[in-house]
Amino acid sequence: MNYSFKGGVTYPPLSPLEEARQRERHAMFIDCAKLGALLLGYEILNKILTYVYYGIVASVNGGGFYMLPSDSVAFLRAHQEISRSTVFSMGANLFVVCISATVTLITARLILKARLSEMIKPHKQHFPQAFKWMPLCMLANVMISLVINILKSYFAAYGVTIPENDFTIVSPTTAAIVMQFVYVIVVGPIVEELIFRGLILTLLKPYGSGVAIFFSAFCFGIMHGNIPQAASAFGSALIMAAIALKCGSVIPTILIHIFNNMMASYSDFSAVMNWPYADEIQMAIQIILMFAGVFVLLVFGKQLLDLKGKPCAMTFGQRMAAAFSNPLLLSFIAYELYFMIKTIINAN
Repeated sequence: MNYSFKGGVTYPPLSPLEEARQRERHAMFIDCAKLGALLLGYEILNKILTYVYYGIVASVNGGGFYMLPSDSVAFLRAHQEISRSTVFSMGANLFVVCISATVTLITARLILKARLSEMIKPHKQHFPQAFKWMPLCMLANVMISLVINILKSYFAAYGVTIPENDFTIVSPTTAAIVMQFVYVIVVGPIVEELIFRGLILTLLKPYGSGVAIFFSAFCFGIMHGNIPQAASAFGSALIMAAIALKCGSVIPTILIHIFNNMMASYSDFSAVMNWPYADEIQMAIQIILMFAGVFVLLVFGKQLLDLKGKPCAMTFGQRMAAAFSNPLLLSFIAYELYFMIKTIINAN
């Protein structure tokens, strides 16, 4: 029997299970650190590029060179006809997200060796898979939104405002409508699925589908920066992550995400384009999707609970603790929660 010596003390040998748990804990620490670095870097880069965009817009419209963030912010505050327009906000989103996502994905692949390719490889079955699971996601969104609206009304009755992002199209020019469609319906869903489903599931699925699903949903929720959207995003993301693992790809969830954003933005676009019977059409579609979602839940829902993966040495609780105690992942969570709390304080 081999004994280990450490600090002058003799320890009995570890059992095969404990040795396996140590190896798995070490590997998980490395992958969680990679994930934390990528997510934190992505969000920090978003903030930096936001100020770069401010400087570009201020320089173009101000006829000078606004190098310091304080100067560009001051210019935009003085010219709110620019900063409050949809063209400005959607331009910022497209500029920031496209560059940040590109840098993050390149870093993940070339430097951290994260193999995302298996999660984005297209297959002819992806479209029918998306069509199959889409009603279930829509059902979850509607039900969670109802609960959130009730809670918002409750807090409002006590004078507490719960802020959320507003995508109402301001100064509805053709450019504004096109840019909002491109970001909200196309670019946003693709980027969010690649970052908050693709990367997280790729790095965490070796440690169990439950950990990967929960953590990807949690990160996706707090990324939205406000409680109503965070809660809604978390609930739907649990299902979306399970779908991505079931299908072995984020392509179906990208398609579902695009359709979800189309439904969520329907009233915004219909209001500025004066579509007839827009509210009635939206209500009819939502009712149909809710009934279809109940059918999918009852008939196929159990399939999402049957996600097989390789067995893990650590227990589920140990793996969850390892993920939530990783310093870099904790830094990302703290970063997101800070801005979420800040928005609530500012709104009240």
